Amino acid sequence: MTALDQAIAAAFNSEGKQEDVNKVYLTLVQSSLFVPVKNKDPALNHIDEQNPFSPLFAKIEGRYFMLVFDLLERLTAWAGDHLNEIDYVEISGRDVIAGINEDVFLCLNMGTAFYKEFSPDEIKRLKMIVSRILQMKNG
Repeated sequence: MTALDQAIAAAFNSEGKQEDVNKVYLTLVQSSLFVPVKNKDPALNHIDEQNPFSPLFAKIEGRYFMLVFDLLERLTAWAGDHLNEIDYVEISGRDVIAGINEDVFLCLNMGTAFYKEFSPDEIKRLKMIVSRILQMKNG
């Protein structure tokens, strides 16, 4: 059970008490996450500074969903036989939140007992937390 699993379980068991939800948010932004991304085209040997990788998105009923995992083993289990068709990057939760569009649903640990979907409203709150953390570091 990871730190994120424990925080999510506590928030669920407390029926969403704000202090437990905040712990989920803080744990997420402080975690390293694995993001499944599109394989690089071998014909393109240069690195695009603006877009060094392209996360995999699902579009369902007009909504966009982005997957992240807190363990590489969870990503590989999710990918299954398709693992050779994708790549992944390890990135901090803070950087994932800072870079995600506010209209995207963030799906943490798809296919696990502690799957958590962060809605666009939660992404906006997470972005405020990341902004405060950065202000404290720089201030």
